[in-house]
Amino acid sequence: MQDLGRYFTPPLVGALVAIFLTVSPAPVEQILDLVGERWLWIRAALPEKMNTGVTAMIGFFLGFSVMHFWLWLRWQLLWILFTYRAWMYNPKATSTKIWAVLIKTLLAKSRQPYGTFTFEHVLPRLPVPALEQTCNKYLQTVKPILSESEYATTKQAVEKFKQNEGPVLQRHLRQRALEKTNWLADWWRDLVYLHQRTPIAINSSFYCVCSENLLTSRPLARAANLIHSGMQFHEKVKNNSLSVFLANDLVPVCMDGYRYMFNTTRIPGLEKDTLKQYEDTRHVVVVRKGMYFSIDVYGFDNKGQTVLLSPYELWAQLKQIYDITEESDEGNTVAALTASNRSEWAKLRQALVNKCPVNKATLDVIESAKFHICLEDEAPKNLTEQAKLMLCGDGINRWFDKSLVMVIFTNGRAGGFVEHSTADATLYSRLWEYFQAFESYGKDGEIVRGPNDMKRPHRTPQRLPWNVEGFEDDLAKAYREHRKQVNDIDMVVQPSEYGKGWVKTKRFSPDGFLQMCIQLAYYRLHKEVTKTYESASTRLFAQGRTDTIRPVSEHSVAFVKSFDNPGQSRDHKLALLKKAISYQTQYKLDATNGQACDRHLFGLYVMSRELGMNIPEIFMDKAWQLPEKLSTSQTPTKIIEGLWSLEKSSRGGGFGPVVSDGYGVSYIIVGEDLVNFHVSSRHSCPETSSERMSQAIIQAMADMKELLS
Repeated sequence: MQDLGRYFTPPLVGALVAIFLTVSPAPVEQILDLVGERWLWIRAALPEKMNTGVTAMIGFFLGFSVMHFWLWLRWQLLWILFTYRAWMYNPKATSTKIWAVLIKTLLAKSRQPYGTFTFEHVLPRLPVPALEQTCNKYLQTVKPILSESEYATTKQAVEKFKQNEGPVLQRHLRQRALEKTNWLADWWRDLVYLHQRTPIAINSSFYCVCSENLLTSRPLARAANLIHSGMQFHEKVKNNSLSVFLANDLVPVCMDGYRYMFNTTRIPGLEKDTLKQYEDTRHVVVVRKGMYFSIDVYGFDNKGQTVLLSPYELWAQLKQIYDITEESDEGNTVAALTASNRSEWAKLRQALVNKCPVNKATLDVIESAKFHICLEDEAPKNLTEQAKLMLCGDGINRWFDKSLVMVIFTNGRAGGFVEHSTADATLYSRLWEYFQAFESYGKDGEIVRGPNDMKRPHRTPQRLPWNVEGFEDDLAKAYREHRKQVNDIDMVVQPSEYGKGWVKTKRFSPDGFLQMCIQLAYYRLHKEVTKTYESASTRLFAQGRTDTIRPVSEHSVAFVKSFDNPGQSRDHKLALLKKAISYQTQYKLDATNGQACDRHLFGLYVMSRELGMNIPEIFMDKAWQLPEKLSTSQTPTKIIEGLWSLEKSSRGGGFGPVVSDGYGVSYIIVGEDLVNFHVSSRHSCPETSSERMSQAIIQAMADMKELLS
């Protein structure tokens, strides 16, 4: 049952009350007599003796109105309760306990699970923090990474902003927040992603990898299960039956991003790309060796009803594709164009469409697919090799514009690749957990054939043709440039020697502890503290995505500088570590609750551009423009309670470095005893090395464990 209104709808309650009062009309007579004493005109307008029809009508009206009011009131109460945020800061407070009882009463487990989008209309809106608070927090975050003179300049710019442009921009931003479901959402999508002109391959997209415990080494069997599970997940989203995720089993998070997971493609434009969602289509696209095929994932049962094909029926189609591509070398590198500069790709895409109707038809099928399946010819020997292949592709099979691409290697390893403008990792992690929880194979690793398999009529795979005559140089150039970028990526996946279980015994936040390990590792390698990004989810708000945690603080700087200093005592280092982790944890809570400073300042900057103002000095200052040499993120896991298992858990995912002389550091906490770090950098930068960084993180973890032992 999704909610109270599923069974006890106002019309049903009205009908039940009408029946009851028809059988027992006395209550109606008593109510009318009481009403008539005060409002004589009402009683005079009704018959002296109530007949069955009038009684039923009054009953229906009363039942319908009371139930409708109760449902409306319930949603209003939930909306008010969902705005309460002290449960994160003070979970043991009396007010939080009362709040939790009210939430549980209104949600009632008997009415769960709730549908995917049940709570979207009562999620609170992303707040606009106080200007003074944001300015103070901004100064707090930049002070540790600036010199004294640089900080003095920044502080002066911030003070001028608070006195001059800031209040004006704040007023306009608050007005926008009243008019929009989420004041940030479309700005963030458009300006951070869709206006981006640099290639989205490596620079923007992200990936995840499978578990190390492979249930099969048969790539076609795994691909068939991926398609089947992906379609089941898609149907749950489409039918509003994918259960909403409740934080702490109480507070719903925004599920809006699931709308863009399937049937969505980023279409290149000359100045700005667009996200295009297609009407509910019936196919996925399979790519192997640069050859494209469309598979209809639905067939018909013996009653003529549309049904999802079974894994075995999908496997049979994949086998046909595999056999065709084994005998052919007619593929091309059109996919490499999706890894090009966005404006250049937009021009070439239009030229391909203008070339002939065949190209337009093929593009329509590719871009409107539910998702893509890439059958690769590589067999990565370890997670490091797999991670790089997942992030970069080969320039032949990967259509980087597609919202979701599932990649299968010849040894059965698999992973997911995501175009970032559609959504963030928290959503796709749930899809991957779903797939790994339900995949199953026979003893030989193949798909088990069911009794009705291959009996249902369905289309055979359709080869998608291209006409690329005259584009040979463009394709060669795109492929060559992409391969250059691929060769420049330095990727390492590094497992830890212990996990969050030990960290929790010391009463530290595992995330805060790992962030300090990363800070210590970076400082040891580069003898400096740098501007660091850590993502925080803001999905507690309508259309929420992310905000920025700034883990660097005066405490963390003091900690990393003192750690290898023999003149500092253990107690002093431990005190600094506690303060650094406490600061990071508090900032994480603030960011999750929409009270960090980065997105707010971003909004004020964009508003200044929309109003045609001169760029405020605060946004021209060095502190604002410092590059994020450390970009970090924790990959969520154990999202589906009761289905997650250690053996089937993903070993994480990652992304490319944000700047050429920086690192991308993604980490996943797997169970109690393992953390996997996905570290990326560029070979072309002599100062960075993913191998050295990953080893430095592991050494920092070992040394910090010794400090706490």
